[in-house]
Amino acid sequence: MRESNFEQKISNAAVTRYTSLLIAAIFFILLLPIYSVNFLLSILLMKAPIEKKSWIDISGSRVELYQWRKGFFIDSAVVFNVLKGDIGFVGNPLLRDNISIPKIDNFKSPFTQPGLFDYLQLHSLTGLKAEDPQTLLQKQAQQGWQADLSMVVRIFFCRLFYSSKAKQCDARSVFGIQFSNCQMEEAVTWVLSASNLPVCRSAYFINANSINLAADDDALFSVLRRSNRNFIDGSGMRLAVKKVGVQLADNCNGTDMLPILCEQMEKSGQSLFLLGAKPGVANKAAKLLMQSYPKLKVAGAHHGYFSDDDAVIKQINESQADIVLVALGSPRQELWIDQNKHKINANCALAVGGLFDFFSGNVPRAPLWMRELGLEWVWRLIQEPKTKFYRYVIGNPTFLFRVYILNQALRGL
Repeated sequence: MRESNFEQKISNAAVTRYTSLLIAAIFFILLLPIYSVNFLLSILLMKAPIEKKSWIDISGSRVELYQWRKGFFIDSAVVFNVLKGDIGFVGNPLLRDNISIPKIDNFKSPFTQPGLFDYLQLHSLTGLKAEDPQTLLQKQAQQGWQADLSMVVRIFFCRLFYSSKAKQCDARSVFGIQFSNCQMEEAVTWVLSASNLPVCRSAYFINANSINLAADDDALFSVLRRSNRNFIDGSGMRLAVKKVGVQLADNCNGTDMLPILCEQMEKSGQSLFLLGAKPGVANKAAKLLMQSYPKLKVAGAHHGYFSDDDAVIKQINESQADIVLVALGSPRQELWIDQNKHKINANCALAVGGLFDFFSGNVPRAPLWMRELGLEWVWRLIQEPKTKFYRYVIGNPTFLFRVYILNQALRGL
């Protein structure tokens, strides 16, 4: 059995190697006219046509890749490195700006050779935080050439729409609303950190729908502007932030944040209160969370169909919860937190939309490949065409109109 597994690994490696060579040869033929122009330009300017650029891969090894000195698509010279066998099309990630990676000293990569494409690169383009880097690369190492090719296609798609050469900054204003540009772990640290404020801190996840609603609702717009922290959520907002000249870090949405939040709360001993959704949904989500995270303290849960705010706030305060997740839908949840945070004794309140529906199992999450492409909204529309029609079919084009025609991402709503 061991011999068979070993032979299979050798066979897979050989197939991957030959596939890389074949793709590199095809690219070489397709790019030959551009290569010829770049070569002639270098000769006319009396410069060497190609130079080497040093990189570091995730294991800490130095990688020298070719690039054209002059001309078009200067990075395309890396095809020569693939033909030489210096690098594969898929392999060990090269360190790039804004990629969430583990510490090199403690990281063991399943690859022996660096690659031009990898899952860390793909997930960084959309800010996805679905799996840890080690798991992603193990998955990449075990997949066949067809899956490799599919991954490369997704990377090209995401580069086309989401890639940005803008500088990354900690905070910036978009649509006149201040937002926090951070990695998911930093966002969780802020949520769980001690506060010296006399009231419960508020934090919201801003997406395209939030902006559309805020454009027609002055109260919501004001609430978002005076929030303690706003996190960017969704591919539409990634495009808008790109428009204002900011390179976005992780896509800090509530659904991807909750597992990391629960893991950290298991360690810190802090407790959680779930408020919102239909009757029974919050309790079901709480039960399933405690099954997944046995040391997690869920202080209480309450559905979103209530009219007496004070009674609900009393229940939250008596539970002594540290973090409150409020899933009342926009704009009600944001307005409710803003109006009542001075009465809540918790450390932080997060507006989380339909989060409980996902974690109760009532609504399935989009397949990973759709989330990798920033197309989770398409899945939501397929699942709930009637309730989500206006939000996505009407709302998304309206949002893009605000970004690219009205230029509101820069000017404000």
